[in-house]
Amino acid sequence: MTQDKTEKQTEKLGTLTIDARAFVAARDFFYDTRSELILTDVDEDVLTETSAKLATAIGKDAEVVCDGALRSVERMCACKKAEVAPLSFKGKSRHDFADLVNIMRRLCADDGCEWDKAQTHDSIRANAVEEAYELVEAIDNRDVANIREECGDVMLQSVFHCEIAEKNGEFELSDMLTDLCEKLITRHPHVFGNVVANNADESLASWEAAKAKEKGAYRASDKMKRVAKALPAVERALKVQKAAAKAGFDFADARAASAKLPEEVEECLSAKDAEEKEIECGDLLFAAVNVVRLLKCDPEIALTRAVRKFEERYARLEELAPKPVYELSPAEADALWEEVKKSEPRRNI
Repeated sequence: MTQDKTEKQTEKLGTLTIDARAFVAARDFFYDTRSELILTDVDEDVLTETSAKLATAIGKDAEVVCDGALRSVERMCACKKAEVAPLSFKGKSRHDFADLVNIMRRLCADDGCEWDKAQTHDSIRANAVEEAYELVEAIDNRDVANIREECGDVMLQSVFHCEIAEKNGEFELSDMLTDLCEKLITRHPHVFGNVVANNADESLASWEAAKAKEKGAYRASDKMKRVAKALPAVERALKVQKAAAKAGFDFADARAASAKLPEEVEECLSAKDAEEKEIECGDLLFAAVNVVRLLKCDPEIALTRAVRKFEERYARLEELAPKPVYELSPAEADALWEEVKKSEPRRNI
């Protein structure tokens, strides 16, 4: 008989004993289900809540022993002592963060998944960007089920990098979680300290002041240097411009910023070679981001909507075209394009 490779996951880590009322009262009760859980004094007053909370943690069909009688969590009864045996991630219908960590450790173990074992920070670097954008798309689509899925994929990337780092001797998961928690505490002095913030703007100002003190980034140029180089160019341009604006270096308003656009367009058209064209086109796009920012719009979101609108309009144009689009004359294509635009429902502003 072959030994189940997950056997080591069910080794008893210890026993956690807690009164049922304390169990129910705890807003968020996390425990490593590889430990035995004993709930005491599960009387009728807390039975329903105890059962519901256990079902959320380990599943309604999981087994619990109530004063010696084996029952499912869903059908547990009032008792002096309810015992839940240690569970492996394979034996549960509900999972928690500890399960995710244990699964990743199993996959990256010497006898784990060959693909997972072979990965490095660099090899899965692009996955983090892809998963983040898939989450953003789910949010834009108001697709709650997909948001739930993509949040999990983003979390997986973080845990995967932590597992790789631990194998390399770089840092451990607990180091990452410690840094994150400390950051949240120190950057919220208006919550965990004596700073007063009465609204969202004051809270943000408090966060940024705490961050600047922590990073030693008091000058705008320091803040610009700390903007992630891997960000999409439009998003990075926005963050750099905001840093300059907070230092007082900005246009008076969007109209003043827009005056730069014709100048930048002309310089693009007058560029002599490929390198000069690239430089001038970059200046044009940077100027456009300035205008959009000062109009209080997010340029990344605005451009994403514009691309989606173009895709939809072009698909409609193809449907209306009597022949392939590439066979249309410019005048025919323009006429169809205008027809598509006119057929769109008018927005009430």
